[in-house]
Amino acid sequence: MDGMRIYSAINMNKKSIINIANKVISTEIEGLKKLSKSINISFAQAVNTINNSKGRIVCCGVGKSAKILEKISSTLSSIGIASFTLDPTDAGHGSLGAICGGDVLIIASFSGNSSELNSILDYAKKNKIKIIGISSNLKSNLIKLSNVKILIPKVAEAGNKHLNMIPTSSSINLLALGDCMAIALATKNKFDKKEFGKLHPSGSIGKNLSDISQIMIARKSIPFVHEDSSLQKTVIKISSGRLGGVVVTNKRKQVCGFISDGDINRGIRKYKNIFLKKSKDIMSKKPTYISNTCMVTEALETMNRKKITVLLVTKNKKLHGLVHMHDVLSFLSS
Repeated sequence: MDGMRIYSAINMNKKSIINIANKVISTEIEGLKKLSKSINISFAQAVNTINNSKGRIVCCGVGKSAKILEKISSTLSSIGIASFTLDPTDAGHGSLGAICGGDVLIIASFSGNSSELNSILDYAKKNKIKIIGISSNLKSNLIKLSNVKILIPKVAEAGNKHLNMIPTSSSINLLALGDCMAIALATKNKFDKKEFGKLHPSGSIGKNLSDISQIMIARKSIPFVHEDSSLQKTVIKISSGRLGGVVVTNKRKQVCGFISDGDINRGIRKYKNIFLKKSKDIMSKKPTYISNTCMVTEALETMNRKKITVLLVTKNKKLHGLVHMHDVLSFLSS
């Protein structure tokens, strides 16, 4: 019947289920160890071929390999390397036109002889499209026709003798190989968090990697007081500004300090006649500055490390804005 299993389930206690999971992981770890030992000059050639490509990286595979290649392609795109996946069946029905001169094909097939790949391999050879072939079969058609030949080890699939035909360890190895390529390429191109953020503006990752300038309070909205201002005027400014502090300037209108609620409290404990004092008497003479290109998470890290709630933001060594911890937390949690 629709929606029902076509096999009979057996009773298993929780411990048995957990043991199966541990055995699967152990088997896959052994497969990864074999993969690690197999990495050689062909891997370096693949990375350089991708990096030197004048076009896109086209990923092709059949079955489970195709699904893994979708992730590999997506990861490459996320580090600034244009990539897409091409379905071998669609390729034979007109989609070969998506492959252009200068593109590089990454084709993965554990047997290396999948008939679905023939049209792509023939087209690539006729049009001098470079192929990075990934297979476990040294004598396969894929390896034979590839410009860069990556031979991945044959590994034991997870599961008992009735289940060891299900792609598990082999799929993990292909995924890991793709991650190795991506990280090697990102390192080679000095790709960093800032660049990643530009390509990933949405979600929590995008927020964490956003520039602080996106959430800072602009200079025109920052409360200022002169260093010779009375403390009474300073307190009024802090209260009206609702930022928990004010920026202090000197006669040349240069920033010379910052006064926070904490500075006011410390001043009250230090001086008996606090309201006879001026701003310069209680201000922090070395406020903490960050660049307007600093990431939101870096700003929060700085605040936590220095146990402060406000940072002054600069651009070209001039005051550009101010950011409060409350604004950072609100932005990250929204």
